[in-house]
Amino acid sequence: MCAHPMLLLIVWGGCGPQPEPTEPTGSSEPRISNLSWRLHPDLAPFAYVSWDQQITGEVTVEVSVDEGEWLSLPPTAAQIGRNEQLVVGLPYGAAAAYRIRDGAEVEEAADRIVLPGAPGKMPLGTLKVSEADAWLQEGRYLLTSVSQTSGGWGTNGPFWTLILDRRGRPVWGRVTEPNVWTLYAQVSTTGDHILIDEISWLGGDPDRIFRSYLDGVFEEIEAPGLHHAFVELPDGTLTWASQAHAETGEALVEKAPGQDDETVLWSCIDDWPQGNAGWACSSNCVYYSAERDSYLYSFYSNETVVEIDRASGSTLWWAGGVDGGYRFEPLDSRFYWQHGVSYTPAGTLLLSTQDQPIPETNLAREYVVDHDTQTLTEVWSYDAGVLADTNGDTWRLPNGNTLHTLGSAAQLKEIDPDGQTVWHLDFGGTRLMGRSQWLTDLYPLLSPELHPQRRGPPRP
Repeated sequence: MCAHPMLLLIVWGGCGPQPEPTEPTGSSEPRISNLSWRLHPDLAPFAYVSWDQQITGEVTVEVSVDEGEWLSLPPTAAQIGRNEQLVVGLPYGAAAAYRIRDGAEVEEAADRIVLPGAPGKMPLGTLKVSEADAWLQEGRYLLTSVSQTSGGWGTNGPFWTLILDRRGRPVWGRVTEPNVWTLYAQVSTTGDHILIDEISWLGGDPDRIFRSYLDGVFEEIEAPGLHHAFVELPDGTLTWASQAHAETGEALVEKAPGQDDETVLWSCIDDWPQGNAGWACSSNCVYYSAERDSYLYSFYSNETVVEIDRASGSTLWWAGGVDGGYRFEPLDSRFYWQHGVSYTPAGTLLLSTQDQPIPETNLAREYVVDHDTQTLTEVWSYDAGVLADTNGDTWRLPNGNTLHTLGSAAQLKEIDPDGQTVWHLDFGGTRLMGRSQWLTDLYPLLSPELHPQRRGPPRP
């Protein structure tokens, strides 16, 4: 299946009428004192750190959950008097040390921030592999979704949208109602909120996409016919694979911000003569390439990937199970039951596939697409050693590693270019995992109410 600013801080002065502050001179009193903490009353596991400041100046709040590892938030221009800062990104159930650094001086609290445990039915993964420096690798947090119960594609939900730290511990979560799925959660292209899909498989509420801060939903967009794959364009347009906009099969539709009805860009039946009716056009991935202004559209039902030009709505090329498409080099590098199709920063095609003839494992395959010779030439592959019957996701990371989500195997691996696993998380059983994405920072995902120093409102 088929992007993050630096940390920003929230600092407020004390409340109520106060005398005009004056900066002490020659005082032996500590510049920072009276460190304390409190839980956010409504948002677990968020907390506040408070302290008294005797002189204005730049300080840094630091927190630590794991021995010897301190997370430094960016410097804060603290004011004389009482200061308070919201702390996010700590795992459920943690007991975190905290301190204030003022130049070379450090004032450490005697107590710890004690956070409530994870909700009882929240899925918890087991970290199986983590290289010593994995904490410093691409992304400190992971956004993903996973079903509460096992059953693979047969699960009835509910689904959790989760943010985990590098040790696989949840730091934030949102759950759907039963029989409602979330498979394509992603950070908006603006980087200041999350997009969360909700698909009702047994009727009920219409299929929807939510725009949400970590502290709550602020917009709900109906997405009729949504078939578990959608993507956002840089201008805020939402594009999804729809089963409600074609007489048979699927259509690719767009909905711009403020647009009432969807625009059909491409139909499997009308715009691809090789496409067949019914289940022959059922998809599992939509990917948008800004560089090419095109979509990659992946059909699991006929094991074919199609690229569509956005400006004209025309079919550019296809490859896979439908005759007449690009050929594979070598022949045995053809993909089967593919998921998570994308273009890498180098312009190569990357996807998750299964081996053949009897599937025993999932592979990540990378191809150079040559339009002159109409060939997909394999240039890299990786054997995950795990078989997911359905679902999956692959991304080439900025550090050169590959993030491989193994959908119904409920596992996630990060692999280096040599095929070595540097990070491996296992949710156990056959829970169904959705799209996964590394994040560098959570503070931009807060609402302006919790984060008054945010730079303006989100895109309308």
